[in-house]
Amino acid sequence: MLRYTSIVLFISILSFSCNKENLPPTAMLEAFPTIGDTSILYDFDARGSRDDRNYKAALQYRWDFDGDGQWDTEFAKSSTSIYKYKQSGIYEARVKVQDFHGLSSIATDTITVFGMNPNIDTLIDHRDGNRYKIVKIDNRWWMAENLRYGKLITTNQEPTDNDTVERYVNTQAFFGDTTGGAYQWHESMHYEINNPKGICPDGWHIPTEEEWKYLFDSNPIYYGSSPETHLHSFLEYGEGGYSGLNLDLGNNAERWEDGSFWWTPHIAGFWSSSSYWHNEYALHYPYVCYFNSETLILHYHFPRWSGPTTPLKLMSTYLSVRCIKNL
Repeated sequence: MLRYTSIVLFISILSFSCNKENLPPTAMLEAFPTIGDTSILYDFDARGSRDDRNYKAALQYRWDFDGDGQWDTEFAKSSTSIYKYKQSGIYEARVKVQDFHGLSSIATDTITVFGMNPNIDTLIDHRDGNRYKIVKIDNRWWMAENLRYGKLITTNQEPTDNDTVERYVNTQAFFGDTTGGAYQWHESMHYEINNPKGICPDGWHIPTEEEWKYLFDSNPIYYGSSPETHLHSFLEYGEGGYSGLNLDLGNNAERWEDGSFWWTPHIAGFWSSSSYWHNEYALHYPYVCYFNSETLILHYHFPRWSGPTTPLKLMSTYLSVRCIKNL
């Protein structure tokens, strides 16, 4: 009797198993990298896909790399693929995974592709013969290197309001820009705070607050507080980035009362020609742009210096200068 009961139970379990509904496979897709440019190959990996009844070897895969709704390949056994994008854009790549019985499911991953800036030229500063790489962004030409115009002075000297532009240079070669000048704001403005030309070559000027903001706000994906937007800002504006602007190559220094310098690592600072009059401290408060290559944060604002040391802080801060071509 016990043997008969066991046989019946085994047949019932087998019957239940055989009658279990066949479900579609679970598609999984991972792309690498998810951010890049048109010069690299992108890897697509669907090896994490699985099926409730079939071995992985029985699954087949087809690919739509640009998410246009048209499959770029036929079904095949390979669960991985590579692709090179020809144009910049944001693409939703898809993989369709099909089992032995023809049931299928789809997984997606988003790829952001940048195109390298083709608008690159050279500016020759006829005052001293220096040559600068310049890039065109949104119909405006920007210097892609820091200005290095002026007489080099040592850290035990101070810039003064005279006929000679004076600059410091970073001597700590393990970070920052060791060729471009580091300027005090009034020196960068040539002590004419209402003239945006400052110490730039003829036909160029130090960017205003509005010009810095337009540069970044016209590409809002590159500015924000999330890690993703931090990475986007670095890939666009950092060294070797797609814009060609190289904003992480800048200087940010503070000169102390004894003449010594503190060069802030990882943070590049750039002056603006815009300022506002601060009644409490009786000084013009310049607008600045900062790029932190360690945290990948790009931000621009009026410095948040406060308290009785504010005038001293402004006069002892030295940043880089980028120039923008006049309209």
